[in-house]
Amino acid sequence: MTTGELRQARAVCADAFAFLTTDFGYQKCRERFQWRGFQLGYCGPVMGVVVEWYPRDPLTVWVVRLVDGAFQPRTDVIGPASPLYYFDLRDVELVRSQHSGIDERELYSMPTGETARMLANSLRDCGSDLLRGDLALLPALEQRIRGRAREGAVARWGHEGAQQRGW
Repeated sequence: MTTGELRQARAVCADAFAFLTTDFGYQKCRERFQWRGFQLGYCGPVMGVVVEWYPRDPLTVWVVRLVDGAFQPRTDVIGPASPLYYFDLRDVELVRSQHSGIDERELYSMPTGETARMLANSLRDCGSDLLRGDLALLPALEQRIRGRAREGAVARWGHEGAQQRGW
């Protein structure tokens, strides 16, 4: 992968997600190249969106609850009472019983206009209320994420160990 190819992949993602600025009034607030991948961030009044791709990771779209207009640090550790700010578009799709129709394996390749547009369309279709600041879906998303974290804790530490850690 060359720098030019990476810049092109970021550009096709920026084009696909431009609707966030034109249709929802979001501002592009983050644009980074790091770890041989990239990250694009868009900030609205209540919610934000992060689009990122890194080698060996899928092209991922995060719907993010902002605090005072800013992205909070993302953590991989989820506890029973820890605040949740980042919501994977795939979780939004599943809670809404919608699916982007994209083969998960395609998301691991360098982003193309097609894959970026499919994810952007999915975000527009199943996340418009969140993008407008309607947070009614957040409890269902949090329940899904905490349920998955609890299952992981039970698998790792057993029921008793998970209970000792608050699960």
